[in-house]
Amino acid sequence: MIHRNNESSLISTHLRSPNVREVLYSILFLLLVAGYIVRTHLLFVSRAYSELQTEFEKIKSLMIPSYMIELRKLLDRYPTSEQNSF
Repeated sequence: MIHRNNESSLISTHLRSPNVREVLYSILFLLLVAGYIVRTHLLFVSRAYSELQTEFEKIKSLMIPSYMIELRKLLDRYPTSEQNSF
């Protein structure tokens, strides 16, 4: 039991040393910086995705009528007959 008390006091003394505190504070600081960078990039990606989605909706609304016009031209050019229908 005396050995354990020595170990625990040694560990608590070791954790109180300035070098260990500096390392722990450095790790905490790096985690905060990494979290900020990840958050910033997620916001950037979210905004870019939103803008791309808006542009895609605009393009899609322009493409659908042109496809319908081309389809009508093809149907007018090659009318379907009821004999060939399945």
